[in-house]
Amino acid sequence: MAKRKYEIDEAKIERFRNEGRGIGHGKDYKPWLTIHDVPSLGLASRIFGFKTGREHHCLSSLESGFLRMLEWSDSVRDIREQFPLDREVTRMLAGKMGIEHPRDPRTRVDLVMTTDFLVDVRIDGRTMSVAYSIKPAQELEDRKTSPRTIDKLELERRYWSRDRIPWYLVTDRDLPKQRIRNLAWLHEMRLLEHELAPHPQYWTDRCDQFLGQFQKVIGGSVRDFFMYLENACRFAPGEPLKVLRHLAANKRVVIDLDKEFSDRDRFDVLHVSAPLQPRLQVVGA
Repeated sequence: MAKRKYEIDEAKIERFRNEGRGIGHGKDYKPWLTIHDVPSLGLASRIFGFKTGREHHCLSSLESGFLRMLEWSDSVRDIREQFPLDREVTRMLAGKMGIEHPRDPRTRVDLVMTTDFLVDVRIDGRTMSVAYSIKPAQELEDRKTSPRTIDKLELERRYWSRDRIPWYLVTDRDLPKQRIRNLAWLHEMRLLEHELAPHPQYWTDRCDQFLGQFQKVIGGSVRDFFMYLENACRFAPGEPLKVLRHLAANKRVVIDLDKEFSDRDRFDVLHVSAPLQPRLQVVGA
């Protein structure tokens, strides 16, 4: 197998532009960098986004976790990852700062810098854009690499400041690990169309039956409820949990996202009607 070439030169930058990278919104947006364009330690991933209707290219596990948070937030309207910055502007800003513009170490070509996420959010009836950079906290504390990393982050902050777009730095210390694990667990069951079913309305009927029986429960554990559905309502083994994950993923049933789920929990940890979702918690972190 041929070794993939990750270096950037002017020809590759021109090709990216011709491919329409960094342009568009929603399902039509193409990130400037994809998981195929950068070396990976196995932490890059593609995640389908239900808000945009397309796959998102996350270059690290931290980016994947942050994307889960964005997907869950009701205030988020659009998500554009690996968003390119105007190279002429970043060159000008680097010159004013007295720092070297980021370059490819092999070709010595000035890179097109990117912001990890440019997000459109709806707050108080107004839509605005917010930029986020995602970094491991350790990278900011390493004495060998942190000065250069901080210089590039400051350059990025100044770039967005020119357009009066809020920019935030998010580290692993800002991200709720258990909540992200739960969001990934629910995401897998957001849709049930990939699950086998004896007839087209099977899972709709199962969800309606689950919610109907849910209203009648007065005590016991989640496991007791699951067993009741299997014994009295002819749910197949495993179906009650599958339906619960689907309903929770679509915010029709509320679970505690900051706690590991267990069917041994008391049934009253579940609720049918979700409260209004707060705006994205990491804004201003």
